[in-house]
Amino acid sequence: MGASGCGANTLRRNIRPGAAPSGILTRTTGDARPPVTVVAREGDALGAIAVAVATDGLAGDRGALVGVALAALAEKRLSLRGVDALAVGGWNGWRLRTLVASPADAATVIDALRGALLTPVAVDEPALIAVARKVEALAGRALVHRALIDFARCTGEAYGTAADVTPTAAELESWRAAAHGLGRVAVATTGGEAIAEAAVNALHRGAPWPRAAVMPPSVWPAHEERAVVYDASGEIAPGMARIVVTARTATAERAVAAASIVGDARGPLASRLNALAAPAHLRTVMATAHSDGGCLAATIDLAASDLSSDAPARIATAASLARQEIAFEIADVTPPPDLGRLVATRAADPRDAAERAAWWSLVGRREGQPDTDVRINLIVGIAAPRDASGPAAIGRADEIRSEIDRATLAWHAPVVDARTRVEYGQGDVWLLLASPCGTLPEAAGDAGVGAAVAMSAVAKAAQGARDVDVEPFVATDGIGLLVHGSGHSGETPIAHARRLADVAARAFAADAIEGGHIAPVRSALFLHGSDDGARAMATLANALALGHPSWVMASGTLPGLSSISDEVTALRASAIRSGPLRVAVLANVDAAQADAAVRAVDRWVARRPGESRSCPPVPALASPRPGTYSVERPAGGPSEALLAVPLVPGDRDMRGAATWLAAALQGPDGLLARALGPGGDGAGPSLASAWNAGVVGAPYAPALVVRIVGSDATLDEAVAQTRVLLDRLRQGAISEGDRARAAAWMARTNLAASLDPRARTVELWRGEPAPMAPSLQVLHAFASATLRDEGLVIVAARPRVVPPRSANVRDTKVKGRD
Repeated sequence: MGASGCGANTLRRNIRPGAAPSGILTRTTGDARPPVTVVAREGDALGAIAVAVATDGLAGDRGALVGVALAALAEKRLSLRGVDALAVGGWNGWRLRTLVASPADAATVIDALRGALLTPVAVDEPALIAVARKVEALAGRALVHRALIDFARCTGEAYGTAADVTPTAAELESWRAAAHGLGRVAVATTGGEAIAEAAVNALHRGAPWPRAAVMPPSVWPAHEERAVVYDASGEIAPGMARIVVTARTATAERAVAAASIVGDARGPLASRLNALAAPAHLRTVMATAHSDGGCLAATIDLAASDLSSDAPARIATAASLARQEIAFEIADVTPPPDLGRLVATRAADPRDAAERAAWWSLVGRREGQPDTDVRINLIVGIAAPRDASGPAAIGRADEIRSEIDRATLAWHAPVVDARTRVEYGQGDVWLLLASPCGTLPEAAGDAGVGAAVAMSAVAKAAQGARDVDVEPFVATDGIGLLVHGSGHSGETPIAHARRLADVAARAFAADAIEGGHIAPVRSALFLHGSDDGARAMATLANALALGHPSWVMASGTLPGLSSISDEVTALRASAIRSGPLRVAVLANVDAAQADAAVRAVDRWVARRPGESRSCPPVPALASPRPGTYSVERPAGGPSEALLAVPLVPGDRDMRGAATWLAAALQGPDGLLARALGPGGDGAGPSLASAWNAGVVGAPYAPALVVRIVGSDATLDEAVAQTRVLLDRLRQGAISEGDRARAAAWMARTNLAASLDPRARTVELWRGEPAPMAPSLQVLHAFASATLRDEGLVIVAARPRVVPPRSANVRDTKVKGRD
């Protein structure tokens, strides 16, 4: 629960029969007497009694002094009566606890407590000396700046102020009379039923208690008040910055329940802060319960080394991110209905359990505010740098506040391009998050680094993803993650979508790429690049896109992969995150589910005000290099040839016609089958064992590619027959029957894709309409313009020839044995 806050306006409203959680009982003690909250538990060697007192609204200008002084008064009075108790005062009240060994001890403590709380303060009583000592100690723990008063009020901790002078006996008495009465005092016990019964009876037989002063509602902050900036020199190291975020909630349960999520060292807030250009460290998170709601306080530090340049903007980015994330988590959390019981019963020490139960008895809600309302304040402390010659950051307070205002607006504006569709009744939700820049930024020296980023992010996501399938999306037009999964039992559709979105966005857009993931990914890519087919494709890519082979082969080439270091991969990941991102969501319930996934993704993406997110300009690409290239393959394998027809980048009509022509070449009755199959134009047996065609390299270096696989003896003839076929097509040999077969092939291909949610998700992400069916005249024009034999790029991959051993050498060896 952190440092405690304070309680309800009246006990009658907040402690009533049947209202307490299971395991915690409320026992009445008669009219005008405080009830007793009983924590039912066994196994403790001793029982405990605790009292909690709220001081809200009493001498507000004196801060924690009221609670500290009253705690010292009660503790000393009990000590003088032989009761060993510990009392702690704070900004909003004070708490006291003690152990009891028997019902008789419990009765004695209750009688002593009543006297300690209700006896008026005398000017000569010995307890005033103890009060003076505690006030002196409080003054030694003064807040470094009045800007932190809101933090102290939120946490309830005992911080001093400039007004910490020992109160007079009259002042102390006025505070005692106002606080120590019904409506501000709560009593709790742990231990057996006999101890609880003894405490109840002791209160019942005692005289009635007076009513305490009514607690006024606390000041409720306005929405997104401007940040307070103060000089934190001496509090933190020179040049550092400290951000304090306080979040007021209408109910204490919401703040306390959100604290474990906000404060998780591997949670969203810590991860997002750590992923910033100037990493910020989540130092502490504390949640407190108050008389009219709750409060959560988070402290975040930024190192001086990260603030040596552009400090106001970097501080603002971290501060606005923290404000946005904390508000989201508090609004999104669902507090357990028995949180009060959990707070008390999870305590290992019976004194802690009693103290928490007593304090929770005073907790109320903020009337007139919805449960999800969150009011957040920002406090920024900046320490002067060691080098006093530079401008002190505190002198830039107005600039920092303005940057925070701009950064807050930037967080409210979505940066992710979203494309969604609802497919009601599907088993899984599918989500693709990727950079639409694809492999555009890559050159020959780092070809494949985007693939390394995507695969490393998958490895990172797999560590914490439960019941979520994660796979890399690596294409020339997109680098990212594809996730899908079904909902958990009892999980709402929106929570289901958020869970998947968090997995994808956290791994791809926030968490650091770790070296432990990069090494195995690089090895896997290198192994793939060493494959026979990949080496042939890499040769083709170098010929089609000189200097940018990954524009054709997105997984990269061996030279590029061999030069990819951890640093290069991390830099590429950072560049991807600062560039445009696109998300596609296939929801399985409704549009609200899809929107929730998009919002969850967007919140993970760090941003700065005024930034421009665009892909780098497409550099001028050298013309493709026609000709024939050879690749050696291991002995004993098949031969392979790739014949590529370069296309004009950016011409979607040309690419569409090429796709349809590839469809006409495909299939058992397609043009390639007739040219290479048995009994076709290549008379006799088949010239190849397999063939296919397709368009690769879009959008930066597109080409129509025909692939032929066969024996080394027939490969040259198969290539020759394919070149003849392409030349005939250039001269107008495409018929309406060929176009009809292409249409049938396209229909089958599109049907197969439409049955695969993975393919549908990628199609939604790309957002490109299927190519229109070209007329026969369009196909003739395309073939005539592009299928030029002198423009072909041909790669022939053949097995290595092993020369036979010399007969003379073999005979010599035989004779030598004789």
